[in-house]
Amino acid sequence: TVSVLYWTSPPMVFTLLVAADVAGDKQNLELGFPTHPTLTELEAAIKAAYQQEFPGHVFNLSRMQFYDEGIMKWVDLVSASHLRDFLQIYAFNRGAVEVQKPIPAPRKPVHQLTSAMSNMSIGGRRSPEPVTSMPVQSVILPDNATHDEKVQAVFDELDINNNRVIEPEEFRRAFRVHSFDFSAATVTDLFSKSDSNHDGVLSYAEFQLFAEMYPTLLDSLYFRIRDYWEDFRQKQSIKTASDNLAATKDEEKRAHMTHIEAQQATTLQEKRLASAEAALADAIEAERQAKERLLAIQRELEATMRERSQKLQDLDIAKERERQRITSHAEAQRETDKAQQDLAWQEAEQAKAQDKERQAANAVLEAQRETERARRLEAEASADLQAARDREQQANLALMEEKRQTELAAERLKQCEMELQLKVQHERELQHRVQEALCEIDIEKQKRDEDERALHSAREQEQAAHMAHLEAQRVIEEQEKKMLAIEAERQAAIQRRKQVEEQERPLLEQEVRLREQRESLEEMESRLRKEATAFHSSRATPRVGGRR
Repeated sequence: TVSVLYWTSPPMVFTLLVAADVAGDKQNLELGFPTHPTLTELEAAIKAAYQQEFPGHVFNLSRMQFYDEGIMKWVDLVSASHLRDFLQIYAFNRGAVEVQKPIPAPRKPVHQLTSAMSNMSIGGRRSPEPVTSMPVQSVILPDNATHDEKVQAVFDELDINNNRVIEPEEFRRAFRVHSFDFSAATVTDLFSKSDSNHDGVLSYAEFQLFAEMYPTLLDSLYFRIRDYWEDFRQKQSIKTASDNLAATKDEEKRAHMTHIEAQQATTLQEKRLASAEAALADAIEAERQAKERLLAIQRELEATMRERSQKLQDLDIAKERERQRITSHAEAQRETDKAQQDLAWQEAEQAKAQDKERQAANAVLEAQRETERARRLEAEASADLQAARDREQQANLALMEEKRQTELAAERLKQCEMELQLKVQHERELQHRVQEALCEIDIEKQKRDEDERALHSAREQEQAAHMAHLEAQRVIEEQEKKMLAIEAERQAAIQRRKQVEEQERPLLEQEVRLREQRESLEEMESRLRKEATAFHSSRATPRVGGRR
């Protein structure tokens, strides 16, 4: 069982307008649902609502239609996906006679809330204007209708309040609404002549008598009523088309603004992308310069390393020369020591010789010779000693020079190592800068890629907005053409109706005039018959006291 919630309940989130024909009268109820209903739930809700609203009538739902504003037609409701908030639906009651009448404004069920409040809002929303035209499939005024069908259709049309009789005002309204060029007296006379029992209203039987007396007038009423509802439908179609056109123009304006905004967003994104590409180019240039500086410092480092190696070799050579000088100095010292030893020996020998001289006087000469020889040897030894001392001094000088050269080489090596350390540190700093530049390049590439994706998305949105704008313009052109076509069709129908009315006018006047003449002749004939009957009756009556 589907519960139908009406307006006295808390505000529903989904509302549908359901029209139907009940006892020849159009009804339009607002039904609220807590959620989007299925077709089964909707059918059960419609049956329950109309049976509760009209308990004296059986409501058997046969099919449903909804008014499609896009094509401005009634179409069969076959899927719940067609349902939307405040959609106008028409429910066909199986077995009921569908009468061509406008769908009234939607109302709330009277046993829940009075119809005077039918325009109240629900949940902050307002009920839309109702669709007042009947579904196209429910038209009951065909061109080839029989006489009885025409009588029934015209009678139902004139019976506005559905009390199954035609009242004088209803009769006059029909002739006024459908533009009959009859005077008020003529219309009243037609009504009076049809009211055979003089009760002030026309029953269906009396209207049948009216149709038999005025068949041409009945046909005119029938086709004018049909044209009236056709014109009403066209007006509604034009109004709907005009509303749709206005809404489409609003959509076109919004699409145009969206297109402009998308173009602006695309331009801004292009600028961002250009800025990102410039930043990326700067980062790549910075990386290139850092790499160039790194290569230069690496080359300098290699040169410094080669210089350091050369300095190490020079230091080793200087140390080797120093070692050789030390060896030469030691050799000179040994030679000096030997010369001193030789000198000391020679002095000892000289002392021995002098002792021998003193001891052996007779060996004076020999001793003198020995002494002379010792003196020569002593002089040679002194000379050798001096030469050894000179060589030792030269060796000391050379050793000191080599030590100074070694110290200079060690100092140059130390400076070279310090420069090498500085260049190594500089190389590390440059490598760090290169890494930072690479990271910055990666970041800029990511930004560039993001900007490219954003630009692509912006261009797609711009293209979509442009296509939506073009589609809106196309729809506007189609709707304007459709509305112009409907208006032209309506104007053509109005002209045709005017021509038909012009052609009908003398025929209708002649039919009324002939009916009046016929009635006058019938009255005259009836009066003559009564007079003749009275005359013959008076002649047939015998005179009192008279003779035959």
